[in-house]
Formats: sequence, C-alpha cells, structure tokens
Amino acid sequence: MNNYGEVLEDGSIKFVRLLPGPIDRVWSWIANGEKRARWFCGGSDLTNADATVRFEFKHQNLTPHNEAFPEEYKEMEDGISFEVEVTLLEPPHKVFFNWAGEEGSPSVVEFYLSEENGKVRLELIQRGDITSKEFTGSASGWHTHLDILGDKLADKEPEPFWSTLEALADDYKKMFEDHLARLK
Repeated sequence: MNNYGEVLEDGSIKFVRLLPGPIDRVWSWIANGEKRARWFCGGSDLTNADATVRFEFKHQNLTPHNEAFPEEYKEMEDGISFEVEVTLLEPPHKVFFNWAGEEGSPSVVEFYLSEENGKVRLELIQRGDITSKEFTGSASGWHTHLDILGDKLADKEPEPFWSTLEALADDYKKMFEDHLARLK
C-alpha cells in the first residue's frame, strides 16, 4: 500500500492505512488521550460529540530518538496545545473534529475506521481552506504521525519523527507542485 496522501478533487488530503486490529484497539489509540499522545498528541479523551477538547503536542515524546527540532518548528520545542471541537463521534468507526490551522484557516479532520481482510482500514481526510504553507506541513505531519501509529500498533520502533517529517515534506512539495501552485 502506498502510504502517501492523495489530493482529492476539493483540495482535501486523504491518507489510508491498513493497521493491525482489532478495530476497538485502533479506536482506543485515537480516542484515548494517553494512547494518542504516543503517536500524535495527548490531551483530553474523545468521548462526546459537540465537545471542545484540548490537544497537547509534545513531539519529542513520539519516538525514542533524540533529535534537534528543525528551525521551522522551534516554537514547538516545549510543546504546544490548543482546543478542537469534536463534531461527530461514532465509536469505533468515525470521529470528526475542527481545528484552526497555522494561519487561522479552519480545517475538518475526519477519521474513518473499518474492518478489511483481518486488519483495520483507517482513512484520514483533512478538509478545509488549506494554504500552500499549511499543506506541506499537514501532509508530511499526518503521514509521519500515521506511520508512528502503525509502527506502535505493530510493536515496532518508529523512525525518528523530525528527520522523517522533513524528508516527507520534500517529497510532498515535489509530488504536489502543481497543486501547491494553485493554493494561496
């Protein structure tokens, strides 16, 4: 399976992963703040739709590698946090949440889980007015975070976060050069 995201007709970006199940186990790694902190961000558990929850990012805790923060992300070195609005929650199959991007443009992030051939199919779609600056960071960020999730669910040590993210950012810039040229 190609782990790279794809740009949808509406400009959204979509990722698909096949993960070791069962589905309730994968769901717990998305909905439970402590487990989510091991691959994406910690903070509040996702328990109710129409709720505002806090997401807390501490990228240095995602992998065992001791890497310097890239200059572009230096402001995140001590961690960052913000609130998101959970708009749909249907355990263990769907969760949607809204968040504001770096430049304040809102995005909707949609997670879909389903069973497929003894595995769990995860689809993640980020929709919204994603600027060219945000697009590369979003694409490489989601790709890296989802790879870490897959590795942790498979009991494998993940690749280093920042060096993986930076390499993927270069890939996404090249892959979606035409798309990026059309964005603000």
